[in-house]
Amino acid sequence: MTKSRLRTGWLKRPITVLSALLLLLSTLFTWGHASAESPITSSTAGMAVSADCSAAPWNASSSYSGGAEVTHAGKLWKAKWWTSGEEPGTTGQWGVWEDKGACGPGNGDGTSPPVPSDDVIACSTTSCLQSALKNVVPGKRIVLAPGTYIGSFSSTVKGTAQQPIVIESQDPVNPAIISGYSIGSGYSLRIQGDYWLIRHLKFTNAQKGILLDNANYSRITDVEVYNIGYEAVHFRDGTSNSIIENSRIHNTGKTGPGFGEGVYVGSAEGASYNQNTHYNTIRNVVFGPNITAEHIDIKERSIGTLVENCTFYGEGISGANYADSFIDVKGNNAVIRNNTAYQNGNNVIIDAFQLHEIVPGWGINNTFTGNTVYLSDPAVYVIGAYNNTSATASQNTRSPAGNMYKGNVTVQ
Repeated sequence: MTKSRLRTGWLKRPITVLSALLLLLSTLFTWGHASAESPITSSTAGMAVSADCSAAPWNASSSYSGGAEVTHAGKLWKAKWWTSGEEPGTTGQWGVWEDKGACGPGNGDGTSPPVPSDDVIACSTTSCLQSALKNVVPGKRIVLAPGTYIGSFSSTVKGTAQQPIVIESQDPVNPAIISGYSIGSGYSLRIQGDYWLIRHLKFTNAQKGILLDNANYSRITDVEVYNIGYEAVHFRDGTSNSIIENSRIHNTGKTGPGFGEGVYVGSAEGASYNQNTHYNTIRNVVFGPNITAEHIDIKERSIGTLVENCTFYGEGISGANYADSFIDVKGNNAVIRNNTAYQNGNNVIIDAFQLHEIVPGWGINNTFTGNTVYLSDPAVYVIGAYNNTSATASQNTRSPAGNMYKGNVTVQ
């Protein structure tokens, strides 16, 4: 009996040990698989990660060695080998430039920036707005109650790609009005930081309306800018990859007709600001009446400005300071497409669209396509390319019939 009992106990022990070993191996196997891949949580699943676009913009005259990174057309690109003069986005899958992804909001591709959730600074007074602009942090929304806020408002705070800063109206149907002190001085709003979203607001009664200074990847949408002394909106001091869209601009140049542009991209030669204002977008904006200078002025050293689906009303263009067209392009590689313009009997207008060379090598490689212009004077040209500027044109129409192109314009 004792021997039998001992044999029975001996048989049970190895079975127990074997079971423990199998359990241990199973656990280790599970741990091994768990550590091989990070778990997907609700905060990371489906999240689109933007490229880090701190690299300098691509320059057609520069040389790049393998591994160099540049920004171009709202994306980050990496050179696979030495290159010069090959534009990112045109070399194909097997070409020199590798597409490293979109830079984030405001890059002209039609995507909307991420919008912070419910982290709100609610304001109904001027002092609250001034404080909010000074103390806001990435991810916050400054929400303005209906009313008029009088001052020269500004902020130097920077948002981020995933946490932009928003300033908006509480009620888009009854938008808040941000007003300067007078049309002879100051500005309504000046932003000196990246990744801002400015929407559902009105801007008025200042020398300048909205200034974006070194404010990359920012977006102005659904605003109205009017009764301004000089220009309504200015992309200035290196501001790149930013957008104005779905907005209305009228009644500018109240104190200086020759400086009353609707949207001003860049700075004139000799100005103290960074002239490299690249790949900004002007989309679905109604210009006029009574914009006294060009509706859009694209300055020398600006690259890749996109103007699309806008409407221009020529009543009020003054001719002051050579303002005699809807758009004046002095930069390179601008794309002007699918816009509609009306002369409205204004005999000051010489060309619907003009190109000028202010700096040698600038005012070239610009594209005009799918634009429709209603020019009551048959002598007015659709495109006038002056000096050494150049452009390509396709599928542009004018009514009634009359002059189409002069200068170095290649019709496709």
